[in-house]
Amino acid sequence: MTHALRMLTGSQAMDFLAGSWRELYRLDPAATPFQSSEWLSAWAEQLPATMRPVVLASVGATGRPLAALALARHDDGADTRIVPLSAPYAECIRPVGPFADDPEVAASFVFHLMLLTEEGGQDISMTDVLATSGLGRYLRQISQADGWNRVDTKYATVRLPFVYAALSRPTRREHLRRQRSWDRAAANHRVTYARTHHPQALLDAHAVMAGLRPARWYDDLLSERAPTGRPEHWRSVLRRLDPTTTFIATLAIDDTVVAARLCLTRGRHCYSLVPVTDTAHRSLAPDHALLRHLIGDLTRKGFTALHLGRTPAPEQGGAGQYQPEWTSTLSVLTEPRCALA
Repeated sequence: MTHALRMLTGSQAMDFLAGSWRELYRLDPAATPFQSSEWLSAWAEQLPATMRPVVLASVGATGRPLAALALARHDDGADTRIVPLSAPYAECIRPVGPFADDPEVAASFVFHLMLLTEEGGQDISMTDVLATSGLGRYLRQISQADGWNRVDTKYATVRLPFVYAALSRPTRREHLRRQRSWDRAAANHRVTYARTHHPQALLDAHAVMAGLRPARWYDDLLSERAPTGRPEHWRSVLRRLDPTTTFIATLAIDDTVVAARLCLTRGRHCYSLVPVTDTAHRSLAPDHALLRHLIGDLTRKGFTALHLGRTPAPEQGGAGQYQPEWTSTLSVLTEPRCALA
């Protein structure tokens, strides 16, 4: 395939994200909401002064974009580091466009990243890349060379409709045990499942989420230690997202929200991220109860998949109770200056 690679930075990258990127996303059925123009532009606007957005665009002989990869460059004067734009908040990273998984296009993205580190002295941290994508396959190859590290993380997807009867007997017993606990709670309290449907409700629900405890995997993403992970940054991003394809699902006992999940959708796929719970109700396993409500809700609305996303080892037992399909993401990093947090 005849194509060339262009590197756009700063305002040029922002213009591309707001323009040509939208068409690439529309033409790419495999792209997730984490590759949408709205999501990426919103996070680009939250970058600190030491970071700039970067777009690698593969263009054909006529100049038409074929695929593109969104990145961010951190330069504090001492060193330079390239990371995926919206990392680590996106559950999965991949290029976007109808030729995003073309072997020659994917190879050109990886070759350019290698040049940046080998000739430009820049650190590379390509985190949470879908292992099955063309980019993931080529990153896996270079990770075997000296000077690179790789970390693999399981990625869980629950196919809908979910059939509880297909679970193993011990797992069904565990689900029934939790359901009985909630039945007892419902006998004395009002238990309410809800999901947002308009912008203000989304922001109101996020304000509630910010006061709950994130799963261990998300501790750093919501803490002030993360460069752009504070609640006000999340609120700015949520204001940019379409409330018809973005919602927060909540489970409440009386007027107290005990579990919540932010969800993004595309087509008949739902992508869950940032699960949070009320530690005071931990004994009721509120996140599992919310998942059961969410799975039922999505099934009734015709969804065919719920992506639980990155699932590190401590979380795999809980996710495994929903009989997910396991794939993986990979993080490929230059060493020794760049290490996975």
